Amino acid sequence: MNTSSIRIIGGRHKSYRIVFKASPALRPTTDRVKETLFSWLQFELENKSCLDLFAGTGSLGLEALSRGAKHVTFVEKEKNLYKNIIKNITHLDYHNKVQAECIDSFKWLKTNKQKFDFIFLDPPFDQIDYKILISTIFQSNVLNLGGKIILETNKHTDLELSKTQNILKDKSIGDVRLMILQ
Repeated sequence: MNTSSIRIIGGRHKSYRIVFKASPALRPTTDRVKETLFSWLQFELENKSCLDLFAGTGSLGLEALSRGAKHVTFVEKEKNLYKNIIKNITHLDYHNKVQAECIDSFKWLKTNKQKFDFIFLDPPFDQIDYKILISTIFQSNVLNLGGKIILETNKHTDLELSKTQNILKDKSIGDVRLMILQ
């Protein structure tokens, strides 16, 4: 099996390695992007609830937990990736702080009743209509008042956001565009 790993870069479980089966369809958030993102959020995550939608390796949600988030819900439709997230949750002893669902993200949004302070969105690039995704999130009422969406896209992706969505932060790092929307 061809494996790869990424690490948690800060907090209680700093340097913990998340090992996963390498796949061309999987593009984990790089350390450089995570460092930028979590420096933006460093004083905001404590005791907050987060949603890691299109969780993949689960690294964004696990990073948030390591940095003091009170709860993370992971949503990942690929069974092997989901099982790997469960394995890491068990190893890090986060059972009482997480919910993990093996389901398509759009289907999950239609049935979910929870609300979150932060939503991490790192879907497979070029396989998602971001306008539909973001409007589905706002229509599903999943974001708490004042909550933020952290969005990763390919830096060449043309984004159409509604006039009600503010871009609080926006930075390109390599081929990735990282944004915080509110």
